[in-house]
Amino acid sequence: MATLLRCCLATSLIIAATVSPAAAQTYTCLLDTAQASRVLYNAVVSIVTGTDSQAVLTRSAYQLPAVAASKVSVVTGATVCKQAGNAYHAAVTPPGTPPVSRTLVVIKVGTTRYVVVDPNQRAGKFTEHEVFDAKWKLLIGFT
Repeated sequence: MATLLRCCLATSLIIAATVSPAAAQTYTCLLDTAQASRVLYNAVVSIVTGTDSQAVLTRSAYQLPAVAASKVSVVTGATVCKQAGNAYHAAVTPPGTPPVSRTLVVIKVGTTRYVVVDPNQRAGKFTEHEVFDAKWKLLIGFT
């Protein structure tokens, strides 16, 4: 009986050691041609280039700089996408929440800001937008 228990224990340990861990999260950034990217890009450009009082108030509230439209871009590079995904996940989930794969829209504004959205992450019926500085510190989130 003791030999059978040892055998079962050894088998269990071997199985546990060889079972692959859960797949790691991946972050995919949508291309600038994707509809969600175009919508967010156009909204951000309107805010950061606007000169009317509403644009100025919105820009201030979202902590975005006033820049020319040529200084706003959709980011698709893997390195920035991973940084954006990690920062976004930390911003929209409680501490300790396991990472999940996300599809993101990342808009770079000038050299100091990023606006990040996961079109699948919702607060009720609204998407959650997060604004980060160049070091991925959360500045503000809004829906």
